[in-house]
Amino acid sequence: MLAVALNYIGEIKEKGFSSIFVKHFNDFKVIKISPYEELEKGRLQLCQPVEYEELIKNIQQSWDSSQTVLELRGLRDKLQRAVRQICFFDEEKKFERIILEGSEGIIDFPWALQIIMLQLPLPAWEQNEEWIRNADVIILNNSERDSRDFIAQIKLIRPDLPVFTEEVLEGLSKDLKDTLDALFVSYLKNRNAIKAMLEEKLPEQVIRCDQAHRMAAKLRVSLYLFGNVCDECGVSITRCSLGCF
Repeated sequence: MLAVALNYIGEIKEKGFSSIFVKHFNDFKVIKISPYEELEKGRLQLCQPVEYEELIKNIQQSWDSSQTVLELRGLRDKLQRAVRQICFFDEEKKFERIILEGSEGIIDFPWALQIIMLQLPLPAWEQNEEWIRNADVIILNNSERDSRDFIAQIKLIRPDLPVFTEEVLEGLSKDLKDTLDALFVSYLKNRNAIKAMLEEKLPEQVIRCDQAHRMAAKLRVSLYLFGNVCDECGVSITRCSLGCF
């Protein structure tokens, strides 16, 4: 399963990047998230089981399977869990390639590949530094005039982070599309490596939190991604006290 989350920073008037994205990359379904009540931000807890039917009761859905877009409205924490449920456990709605838009993906879906759309100037650099550290690719929207110094700041934090200056509404450049294709391959490779390790080491499908930390470190993948693949494979995480899963 390939999951991509969109994040927006700055005064971006047109936030419908998903519609442009799906023109360039086939077979993606768009899940548009509309939280109607913002809850306190924090780490997403994945260890607390919630019945799917209970989740859906509190979420308004409109979905035409012939269309590309699924819209979800509801409480933020329930939307987080509903997306996981739809991605992995609902056979009728299970998607292999999704793009998540409408929420702060880095916070709500830290297990996804993270694209940041950014519009200069930024009012407060410090507030966005953590997002820069967790991004997989940054796209500066129509900001070429002001971008040189900003890109230099980014490179001080993340020298290898891909950064592109694009006229997004006119489509994506070949370099950006090639970079995204490579990121997709790497993301899927990491998911498959985690699955292979889980199958080899954990035939009983139970793992302790400390074991998960060691395995994620060995594979050089994020704890969020590791926990998400455990979710997908039906592996139960026990003794979880740090809130990473």
